[in-house]
Amino acid sequence: MIIGTYRVQLNREFNFYNLIENMDYFKELGVSHLYLSPILKAKPGSTHGYDVVDHSKINEELGGEEGYFKLIKEAKSRGLGIIQDIVPNHMAVHHTNWRLMDLLKNWKISKYYNYFDHYDEDKIILPILEDELDVVIEKGLIKVDKDKIEYRGLILPINDEGVEFLKKINCFDNSCLTKEDIKRLLLMQYYKLTYWKKGSPNYRRFFAVNDLIAVKVELDEVFRESHELIGKLPIDGLRIDHIDGLYDPKEYLDKLRQLVGNDKIIYVEKILTIDEKLRDDWKVNGTTGYDFLNYVNMLLVDRNSEEELTKFYESFIGREINIDELIIQSKRLVANQLFKDDIERLSKLLNVDYNYLVDFLACMKKYRTYVPYEDINSIRECDKERRIKDVKKIMRLQQYMPAIFAKGYEDTALFIYNRLISLNEVGSDLRKFSISLEEFHNFNLSRVNTTSMNTLSTHDTKFSEDVRARISVLSEIPKEWEERVIYWHDLLKPSIDKNDEYRFYQTLVGCYEGFDNKVRERIKNHMIKVIREAKVHTTWENPNTEYENKVLNFIDDTFENVSFRKDFEKFELKIAYFGYMKSLVATTIKFLSPGVPDIYQGTEVWRFLLTDPDNRMPVDFKKLRELLNNLTEKKLELSDPRVKMFYVKRLLQLRREYSLNDYKPLPFGFQRGKITLLFSPMVTKEVREKIIIRQKSLDLIRNEEVSSGEYNLNELIGEHKVIILAEKGK
Repeated sequence: MIIGTYRVQLNREFNFYNLIENMDYFKELGVSHLYLSPILKAKPGSTHGYDVVDHSKINEELGGEEGYFKLIKEAKSRGLGIIQDIVPNHMAVHHTNWRLMDLLKNWKISKYYNYFDHYDEDKIILPILEDELDVVIEKGLIKVDKDKIEYRGLILPINDEGVEFLKKINCFDNSCLTKEDIKRLLLMQYYKLTYWKKGSPNYRRFFAVNDLIAVKVELDEVFRESHELIGKLPIDGLRIDHIDGLYDPKEYLDKLRQLVGNDKIIYVEKILTIDEKLRDDWKVNGTTGYDFLNYVNMLLVDRNSEEELTKFYESFIGREINIDELIIQSKRLVANQLFKDDIERLSKLLNVDYNYLVDFLACMKKYRTYVPYEDINSIRECDKERRIKDVKKIMRLQQYMPAIFAKGYEDTALFIYNRLISLNEVGSDLRKFSISLEEFHNFNLSRVNTTSMNTLSTHDTKFSEDVRARISVLSEIPKEWEERVIYWHDLLKPSIDKNDEYRFYQTLVGCYEGFDNKVRERIKNHMIKVIREAKVHTTWENPNTEYENKVLNFIDDTFENVSFRKDFEKFELKIAYFGYMKSLVATTIKFLSPGVPDIYQGTEVWRFLLTDPDNRMPVDFKKLRELLNNLTEKKLELSDPRVKMFYVKRLLQLRREYSLNDYKPLPFGFQRGKITLLFSPMVTKEVREKIIIRQKSLDLIRNEEVSSGEYNLNELIGEHKVIILAEKGK
């Protein structure tokens, strides 16, 4: 039985053996399954494992096959299952990817010519150079050594024609090769090295990441070879990365289900837009939980402040923003800047005008469509002139929809529209500010008896749950927030875009843990990523160092200005206090709602993480073990990390002991079997409504008896704004 999952990020600094050392901690905490990041051989030094180089080997940096199977054995001996993250869509462009190297050396006679999702052209374009080819050669950065070419640590093969050329001139390294010799040698290869800022590769990528090349997992031979080891792993389930990048997700899932059997859990990383449902023809157990995250997110925002917050935000930055137009323009921008070559090829394939296709992709309201398994009319809202007709070609087009959507919406618009950035999450809809409890009930009712994940934080979320909870408090005190922002602006007089300034204040409110240099550097790195992703004043491709330095100087000013620090800390004391409450409400809802609660590593205590790579920071499991060993039922300050950990442990215990099959909506919570959850999503005001407890119950957090009768809700839920009641026998 799956009670709750715990997501672990593995890398060479935290490998299988490190995880084994902490196995008793996970058992004691009460989760039923460890949910592991990818474990197949990845690019050397990979911090995340999504840059796979060999599907047929377990990563030696993590402990190899011996370590992995020992991990499984140790987990099973403690009654813990394993859910394994796998990456079927792409591999890393790296010399340790020997299948790719075979293709680059032998091209059309390579066994792996059809393994990778490249366009059938003369050679593969590799946009990896830091400058134009002539400049790179001039600097001596292209090194030849016998049958290999090396550039910045990347080693590429020399094909037979190239080897013969070197033999002919009797020269096999840079000591005797002229610049013209090197250029001639490169021209002979089945790959073309180009400047990364100019043009894109002629293969499908993961989003716009040049060094992640897609594979044709839709081909039977590719599926078999890339999944042979996966099919043999003695684990309990799989999590499928980026399912929407595949040519035919349904067919892939059918093959996978046949390979692993019906007993294994299968979760898909599928971003469902608000009101979108997971396809019922997919043989899976559910998603990784972004839908749940966004519903909880919107529930914790005060809907009464939407107009006021919007008005102040637009007044402060000095312009109105049309959200629909922003999203479309952002998608159009990334289509033209990051995917121009791909869309040109698609426009020829589909026989439609390039601009028409860009408009079509920018118009899409969800990550992708699933023709031929859904009516072709699903694309007609955006294919206004009925130009896109060929189903097979539409299937190819569909693989690019999520890339345009994600890069345009998640990685551009969400960094531009900063009204309340706790809402700016993967799978969100900026047009929807908040939901009522009734809407949340309807969502939960649709998930009764499912094992889809309930998550609040992941390795891909823009902020961790505790950061978002704090920022969402601002929706309850809009006037006070407005006063503080105006005061800070007048005090600091920054010379940066007010939109970036506004976002920074919210970010600091959300992640504040003191004005120390570690926090300062984390926020600096985060803000540089934010403004480059926004693509307004600077970009990854063409960094505007003058503007970026202004932003960095502004952050320094906030950390060093005594008046700002004093005022901010006074305000933050209140925000943090209420933020803890919101986070406890969200945590409790996560564990008691239909579905399976997922804990992202370290978030069983207060953890204030920013966008990746910040949210992949190492976890101090030694400290977590100490906290777990010192849990207490005594009243603690809300800031004590044991408060949240106590909730998590008790809620996992509750899920083991009680049946939570049904779901009964209540005006201030919900009931599941003998468990009643009452809460207030709004935490800054007292809830004066009366509520009737019909049966003697036990408060499972405070371990106190609650008699039947009428109560003031505020009296029941107390400082934590939440209470969990278990009916006692009559």
